[in-house]
Amino acid sequence: MKLSTRSTYGLRALVELALASGRGPLSASVVAKRQHLSVAYLEQLLHRLKRGGIISSVRGPRGGYALARAPSTMTMAEIVRILEGTSDDANGHGTAGGVAWLSNGRRPEAKRGRSRVSHDRHAQWVAQAVVRCVHERITQSLSAITLQHLCDEARAIAGEPLDHRYVFHI
Repeated sequence: MKLSTRSTYGLRALVELALASGRGPLSASVVAKRQHLSVAYLEQLLHRLKRGGIISSVRGPRGGYALARAPSTMTMAEIVRILEGTSDDANGHGTAGGVAWLSNGRRPEAKRGRSRVSHDRHAQWVAQAVVRCVHERITQSLSAITLQHLCDEARAIAGEPLDHRYVFHI
């Protein structure tokens, strides 16, 4: 599975903001330069994240963007949902068990007067059920990963200690 460019770039920007947390806001141009991103595109993503309550902004010469909450409270599922603008229809809502139902509580018939559902319609219901199950599993996986996990992973890859609170002297 691949995340879209929008989600990938947004997550990269959020990790950058999280790693700089406590040192004041970062400008979009600084984040873009560090992550090798287009400033214009990054500003669009930051605007979405701000509307979603993930980040806050400060105006002025020392302004920029900062996390609005602790990284441990932000899940990838929430972030991707905000960046992608996922709607209920895209998530498979409006179906019951992956099967479409009419307002009268009955399954739609393939043709009027026939009680059997066509093979094509049945295949469509099965495909919807599969898509819904896959979406649920992906959402569960993304919900288990926080922005803090991504920051810890970035620090581990960079060779930085994960927790700077403990210093050992030998």
